[in-house]
Amino acid sequence: MIEAAVFDFGGVISASTMPLVLKATVAELKLPWPAFVAGFAKHRLLYDQGVITLSEMYDRILADAGLELDAATKARLCADDTASWLSRNEATLEWMQSLKARGLKIGILTNMAPAFAPLFRRHFADYVALADAMVVSGEVNLVKPMPEIYELLRERIALEAHELCFIDDLEINCAAARECGWQAICFKDNSQAADDLERMLK
Repeated sequence: MIEAAVFDFGGVISASTMPLVLKATVAELKLPWPAFVAGFAKHRLLYDQGVITLSEMYDRILADAGLELDAATKARLCADDTASWLSRNEATLEWMQSLKARGLKIGILTNMAPAFAPLFRRHFADYVALADAMVVSGEVNLVKPMPEIYELLRERIALEAHELCFIDDLEINCAAARECGWQAICFKDNSQAADDLERMLK
């Protein structure tokens, strides 16, 4: 029986699934967007793990693409990246509140750089307040889909693995949760994910 719903941040709590606000800036600068997408795939987890800074991540992305930018332009990319994650999915907040009212525990398990975590706690304070346990990757130097990060959340929420349902927009992270003995739902939209969870709760 599921006793807790554990929520991802990007694409679930935040409406952003990647720094898409940046896309307009990249287009304005006439830079190749596919190079940034490839760079996010290659370097973003190191940033989320707290191994490199956001500025260092963009240094690597730009170097891989053979691009050179002045310091002010690179700072603009970093600022746009940070701002892109601040769009709130209010439907997820309402869903979390309703599940909490029904007696389920709430968890938050997110890949997130330590530099962004204070902004997350301020801008999404009402989401965070609902959490019985939370793990932020950059604060523990682990990232999804490492099994250790799932086990850390399980320990903090004090439940057995089969009692947890993880809700994430990436199937690779859901698959990793299942390998750890959790239930998991790959989030496409709030209606689909809520329907999937209700079927599991019956």
